[in-house]
Amino acid sequence: MMYKPDQSFTDIADKFADNIYKTTKGRLRLAVLQHDLAQLGLAASNDRHIESCAILDVGAGLGHMSVWLAQQGHRLTAVEVAPNLLDTAKAFAQSAGVSVDFHCMPAQDYVAQNLDKQFDWVVCHAVLEWIAQPQLFIECLFKVLKPGGKLSIMFFNNRAKLIGNLLYGNFDYISNGLKAKKQVRLNPNYPQEPQQVYTWLEAYGEIVHKRGVRSFHDYMLDRSMWQSHFEQIVENELAVSDTEPFISMGKYIHVVVEKNTD
Repeated sequence: MMYKPDQSFTDIADKFADNIYKTTKGRLRLAVLQHDLAQLGLAASNDRHIESCAILDVGAGLGHMSVWLAQQGHRLTAVEVAPNLLDTAKAFAQSAGVSVDFHCMPAQDYVAQNLDKQFDWVVCHAVLEWIAQPQLFIECLFKVLKPGGKLSIMFFNNRAKLIGNLLYGNFDYISNGLKAKKQVRLNPNYPQEPQQVYTWLEAYGEIVHKRGVRSFHDYMLDRSMWQSHFEQIVENELAVSDTEPFISMGKYIHVVVEKNTD
């Protein structure tokens, strides 16, 4: 089978930034991920002290997750293949006054060169859908995760892509296998089937958390509410999206896996 190469956003970094973190889609995604990771012990609260963890951020992008985790007191290593995105992430970390060990290279190369390292957490968000061989990529991530450590992975959900296009009446597109005649550059090359990803992950450990991300936001009829009611959208997303059918409706699915100790 012929595969497209793994996607890099080097030549469309500005479009990437505008379409992700300057929109309610990106802001909601980040808010949900930070909530989940805080609940799983990566952020302190008034009644909870946290231990500093060694964390690898794979596909760090503009550095939002790396910087936030470093602000919680964790030791961050960040890998990003696009040099201009990484430059922005470095500037962000510097302006935030935190230290992050940045590396500009494919994650597979970083892992191959650092098999002696073992991280407490690996976070990999919105990367898998751009990877030509996702099963091998998942295997790669677990190689640098210590036994009992946790992988936080969020991937683009092909089932939600189908749901959305059914609701929009894009029947010709569906008949064509959800493949556009002209590829949109920020439209994931390899949207994932959830059950297949769960199977790959369960080969290495136990799934301890699942959540749909943007489980209803993108389907809302009145899109002006994305801005005017954003806080209520976040509140309701967090209230429902860790149960079915909302997990399977999410444009993305966030999964946390605890690696086997044997």
